[in-house]
Amino acid sequence: MNDEEAEASVIAEYEARIAALERKVGQLTMELDLAKKTPRMSTAGGSERSFVISGPLAAPSDGGAKP
Repeated sequence: MNDEEAEASVIAEYEARIAALERKVGQLTMELDLAKKTPRMSTAGGSERSFVISGPLAAPSDGGAKP
C-alpha cells in the first residue's frame, strides 16, 4: 500500500467511527427526551426510595396466632 492508499483507509475508518458516534448521540438524545417527558413519582423525603406494591390487601387476623 502506498501512502495515499493508507491515508484513504485511515480516513474511511475515521468516517465510519464518526458515523457510529453520531448514531449513538442520536439514540441517547431520544432516550433523554423520553426520560424528560415521562412523569415520575415524587417521594416524601426527596432522597428516600419509593416502591410500588400492588396486590390484594392483607387479610385481617382473627386473633388465633399466639406468640
